[in-house]
Order: sequence, then C-alpha cells, then structure tokens
Amino acid sequence: MHSRILFITILVLSAYTSRGQQEGIPQLIRAPYLQTAIADSISILWKTDVATTCKAMVRVLNDTVWQTISGRVTKARAGYGSTVTVHGLRKGMRYQYKIFTNDIELLKSDSLFFRAPVDATEAFTFFTAGDIGEPIGEGGKPDKMAVGIMELKQQPHFGLLLGDIVYPNGESEGYDKHLFPYFKDVFSNIPTFAVLGNHDWVVDPEENFLKEWKLPNNGHYYSFDYGNTHFVGLDSKNGDFHEFEKQRAWLIEDLEKAQGKYDWLIVFLHHNGKTCTYKDDNKKVVELYPLFTKYKVDVVLNGHAHTYERLNPMNDKGLPIKKYIGAGNIYRNPEGFISITAGSGGKLRGFGSDPTAYTPNPSQCVHPNLVAFTKHLWAFMQIHVSGKQLWAEAIDTKDGSVFDFFRITKE
Repeated sequence: MHSRILFITILVLSAYTSRGQQEGIPQLIRAPYLQTAIADSISILWKTDVATTCKAMVRVLNDTVWQTISGRVTKARAGYGSTVTVHGLRKGMRYQYKIFTNDIELLKSDSLFFRAPVDATEAFTFFTAGDIGEPIGEGGKPDKMAVGIMELKQQPHFGLLLGDIVYPNGESEGYDKHLFPYFKDVFSNIPTFAVLGNHDWVVDPEENFLKEWKLPNNGHYYSFDYGNTHFVGLDSKNGDFHEFEKQRAWLIEDLEKAQGKYDWLIVFLHHNGKTCTYKDDNKKVVELYPLFTKYKVDVVLNGHAHTYERLNPMNDKGLPIKKYIGAGNIYRNPEGFISITAGSGGKLRGFGSDPTAYTPNPSQCVHPNLVAFTKHLWAFMQIHVSGKQLWAEAIDTKDGSVFDFFRITKE
C-alpha cells in the first residue's frame, strides 16, 4: 500500500515538475528589432512572456567565432522586454545574430542580420515614412509598406519613422497588433529611429511610445550621425511642440556643433510647416525655417498629412526660391532647403478611418509655386547618400514603382 502511494506521489510530482518546466520556457511575444545604430554600436530588443536573463550572440557574417553579450531584462506592460547593446562593431560590416532568454535560443533562424553603421566615406541608404500603423481592418496598409521595403533592390541601412506610429491612440498595446507583426522582417534586419506624432501623444508617451523604442537623448528629440550625414529628430507633439523653447534652444546648439563637420544635414519630425495638402500650416515648424536656412539644413522630412508632397527649395520665410520653380528635379548647390511630406506609409486620406475625399489642388493653393510635385497614394521613400550626392525616390507601396525622384549635388 505504501509503495503504491509513493508511486502515485512520484507521478504527481513528475507531472507538476514537467508542467512547471514547460510553463517556464520563454515564448516570444515580439520578434527582435534593432535600435540606435550609432557609431560602433547597435541595440537588439525583443519581448517574451517570461524572462530572468537575456543575451545575444553576434558574429561577422561567415565568420566562425561568435561573441556573447549579456543584456538587461525589464518588466513590460505585457511580458518582459530584453535589450542587448553590442559595441565595438566594425564599420559597414554585416553581422549575424541570435537571441536568448533564460539561456534558451529563441527564433532559431539564419535570417537574423544587421549592418554596422558605415563610416563617413561610405554610401548608404535609408527608408522613411510617417503615419504607419493604421489597423488593416480599418483600411490601413502597414503590411504592404513592410513588403515594399523588403523587396527594395538595395536594402536600406536604417529607417526613419515620422510619427503617428500606431493608431488610433499610440498605446503600447497597439504595437503588437498593428505594427510589429507586419514589420518583423524589416525591424529584425534594419534599425529604425522614430519620432512622436500627435496620435502618439493621445496617451502618455513616457508610458507608451518611449517604452517601445530605444532612442538617443531623451527620446523626444535627439540627433545622431550616420556616414557623412547629421540627422536631427524633433517632437512636434500636437503641433505645439514638446517643450518648444527648450527644444528650440537644444536644436540651435546641436546645429551649431554640426556646422562644417558633415556633408548633409537632415531634420525629421511629424508635422508639416507650409503645405498645400489638406492640413493647415504649422506655425511652430515655420518658426524653425530661419534656423534651417541659417544652419544649412538640406532636407526636412515629415508625415502628418496622409499623402505625398515635395516642395520647391524654400528660403527662411518659407517662400519658394524663384530660380527653382519649374526648373526640374536636379539641383546643384541649391539654396534653401527641400521639405517633403511622406505621411501615407499606412494611412491614406479618403480611405478607412480617414474617409474624407482628398481634394487639394496645388494650383489653387494659398502659397503660389510652393509645390514641386505631389501625388496622392500610399507611399514611402528611399533616400540615398553617396559623398556629395543625395538622391531620393518616392515609391508606390502597392506596386513598388518610383513615382517621384530628385537629386542634389554639392560641388
């Protein structure tokens, strides 16, 4: 009798232990995504349902030696976030990586790669768009944009996300519903830098947006260098800007430090300044125009309007410079800066949750000759930088065709 009881007890304990071990195996909630590709480093992030420790193994592509780097685990709103930052990368080299939670390898795959940031002599390319994570059930196209990026002939080195990352309210729960499932192949191989838009400010960004991304400085506004280019990301909040005076003072200091050190200066934010779309001019952005011209900013990228619009080079007052009006899309040593709205990454005016018909006509705009080119469609951009040349392509999300192009050459 005693032996039978002992046998049953052993079976129960074995079943309990087996079940506990099974429950303790980490399950991937969010596939790995790459952040802060700056200088000689990059960060790899992912989420699991349980986690105590995390690490990544990294090697130069086709090398035999793996490097193991331990990371940091933090409690997330859903599950646990893991962050591993890799330092000492060799400029421009391609790396393969693996991720581990509690010493268990997750997502075993030969397709997890990243490219280390390039040095100032190397060419690079990046993608950009805003207003991305519109739910597919409401007419959004984040899935199409992600496929379009993966099908580019030249894989981008990184991406810029121009605000309104997740609809409708920017809440953390929306990221794993409306963004990451579609962009898992993009984000696991291409690092991104995001800025806040007005929808990202519907909820507290400190507890949502900034919990989802690892960004430089305070996450609201920051700058970074890539190759021969200095990038500046701004937080335009609801159009009134987060800490506007403080952010403006920071911007002046940042751009002053950048003078003479880079071939290109690019600013990216969510809200447009002057525009002939259905959006109003944003006065705070226009207030920054004198800074853009004084400090020789070349290109300003924004989302907000769910369409595509490229403006003629503008002066410090936001007026199109006469000699460029109707002069084509090839610029040599241009004056002023070029501003582009690329706000239809996943959301388009006239469709889904934004059903109002798109009717703007540049010829009837209150700003004569402001627009160099516009087209209303789902789109993202790929921008190339090579030495003293920068050229950009606007790409139709649906079929991958290039529908707008411009080039700037400095001599």
